[in-house]
Order: sequence, then C-alpha cells, then structure tokens
Amino acid sequence: MSFGENISPFLGRALMALFFGLVGLQQVQNWEGARLNLLSHGIRPPDAVLAVAVVLELGCAAALLLGFRTRLAALALFVLTLAASLALNDFWKIDDAAEAYVQQQLFLRNLAIAGGLLVIVGMGAGRWSYDTWRDD
Repeated sequence: MSFGENISPFLGRALMALFFGLVGLQQVQNWEGARLNLLSHGIRPPDAVLAVAVVLELGCAAALLLGFRTRLAALALFVLTLAASLALNDFWKIDDAAEAYVQQQLFLRNLAIAGGLLVIVGMGAGRWSYDTWRDD
C-alpha cells in the first residue's frame, strides 16, 4: 500500500475523533445548556440521555483515534448521530424559514458525517490502527 492509502484512513478517523471528542467536551462544559436543549425537544430523562451521549462521543472518539474496535465505535456513533439528528434537527417542524434552513443544513451535515461513519464500518480502520496490529 502507498503512503496515501495508509495515511488517509488514519487522518479520516482522527478528524472524526476530533469532531466527536470536541462535541462531547462542549456538552460536559455546558451541561445545563445541553440539558435544556434536550428538554426543549421533549427528550426525557435529559441527564441520562446526555450522559450516554457524552460517554459514547468521548469513548468512541478515543477508539476511532486509536483504531481500536473501530467498526463497533463507528457503528455506535452512526446510530447516535442519526438519533440525535432526527430528534434535535427537526427542521420539518419549524415555521420560521430562516431557522428551518439552518436546522436543515445541520441535519444534512450530520447525514454526511453518518455516511463517513458507515464507510469506516464497512472498510475498517485501515493499516495504521490497533485493530490491524492485533489482526482483527
């Protein structure tokens, strides 16, 4: 394999890990704001849902970065991303056109992220990963 074929999966995993790690850290730092956001969308119990989301975001981000159980981590983040997008970016319920547009763009961004996660589920971690090192 060429250098590019080796580094691309690693960099892709690292960027995904950065995204989910930062989202998880922001939610921890602004727990009350994240909690209120969940409540405003009718999600209950907000603290339990938020705790599960943060654990998944931070834990799976670390797994993606290391390439450890990469397919499972990507699948968990895929499910989380779809569930969160459907629950929180409900642009189809918004009457204000400008706000609906913003939520639609966020929803579509999340779908693209989910698609990238599915690529990882299907292709695996790549050569530069713990999974490859342990021959998983």
